[in-house]
Amino acid sequence: MYTTADPVTVPLSDLESGSVSSSALLKAFGPDSLGIIVVNSLPPRFKELRTRLLSYASHIAALPADALAALEAPHAKYLVGWSCGKETLSADGRVDTLKGSYYVNCAFYKDPSLDGADGADRYPDFAEYTAGNVWPTQLAGFEETCKELCSLIIDTAALVARACDRYAEENIDGYGKGYLEHVVKTSTTTKARLLHYFPPPKDAAADGEEDLDSWCGTHLDHGCLTGLTSAMYVDEAANPPVFSPEKVELQELESGPPDKEAGLYIKDRTGNIVKVGIPRDALAFQTGEALERITRGRFKAVPHLVRGMRPSKGAGVARNTLAVFTQPNLHEMVDDKMDFAAFAKMIVEQNTAM
Repeated sequence: MYTTADPVTVPLSDLESGSVSSSALLKAFGPDSLGIIVVNSLPPRFKELRTRLLSYASHIAALPADALAALEAPHAKYLVGWSCGKETLSADGRVDTLKGSYYVNCAFYKDPSLDGADGADRYPDFAEYTAGNVWPTQLAGFEETCKELCSLIIDTAALVARACDRYAEENIDGYGKGYLEHVVKTSTTTKARLLHYFPPPKDAAADGEEDLDSWCGTHLDHGCLTGLTSAMYVDEAANPPVFSPEKVELQELESGPPDKEAGLYIKDRTGNIVKVGIPRDALAFQTGEALERITRGRFKAVPHLVRGMRPSKGAGVARNTLAVFTQPNLHEMVDDKMDFAAFAKMIVEQNTAM
C-alpha cells in the first residue's frame, strides 16, 4: 500500500506578485522537502493545450514502425524526435522499452528563429542539444500545440525561478542576482519530453511481483526546474488512437488510472517513497541536479520514479504526460568546475544505451 503526500501548492498570482514566502520555498525545495511545488490557477488556455498535446503522444506512438524510425535522430543520441528502447534508468542496466518519448529542443522560446541550442561551433559534438527538431508531418497541428504549451510552462518556470532567486540572494553568499530566472528565460537548451507509457504487456509480472519503478526507473533530473503536467490515462484498447486533424483529443479516463497505485512517486529526504498527484488544472515543478549545484545544496534534487499498472487492473490503458526541463546554456557554469555542457554529457552517457 502506498502513502500519498501533499506538495506545497501556490496560485500563479502569488508567483506573479512575489508573495511566495521563503518558508514556503524551503518547505517545497529545502533539505526536508519533497522537492516539488504545484502551481494552480493557470491561464484558461492551459487545460485545452494539455489535453491536446497529451493526446498527440498516443497518436505518435501509434504511427507505423517505419514512420517512427524516420522520426529518430541517432546522431543526437535519440534526444531529438522519437525515442524508444534507447535509455537505461534501472539500477541493473535494463533498457527501457515500456515508454516512448518525443524530445523537442525549446530554443524557440528565446528566439523563434532558433531550432537548436546556441553553441554548435563551440560544442560540435553535442548534437543532443544543437541539432534541429524533427516534427511528425503526419500529425497536423502538433508542432504549434507543442510550442505553445512548452512556452506557457517555461513562462511559469521563470516565475518559480524568480521566487527561488529571492531566497538564494538572501541566504547564499555570492549568489548572482536573478541568476536562476536568467537561466530559465535566456536558455536555448531547455528540452521538452512528451512521454507515452505503453499499456502493461500481457507477459508482465504477476500482480504483486512487478518492480515499483516499472514504468520509469528511479532517477534525478539533471536540469534546474522540471515542469510537469498531470498524466492523462487513455484506454487505448477500448478507444484506439486514430488520428484526425478535426478531432485530436482523446477520451481521458475521468477517474484516473484504474490501478490506483500507478503513477508518480518521490523519494523524500528521509528515504520514504510517497505517491504524489498533480491536479489536471495545475503544473508541478521539481528540482534537478543543476539547481542543487547552483544553490550549493540548499535546494536538493528529487529522486523520483513512475510505477506502472498491473495487467489485471490496467490492461489496455496508456499514460501520457509532458516534462519540460529548464537548463542552463551549454557554456554556463553549474558549479566552479563544470559548465552545463560537460555536466549534461556526463549524465547522457550514463543513461543512453548505445
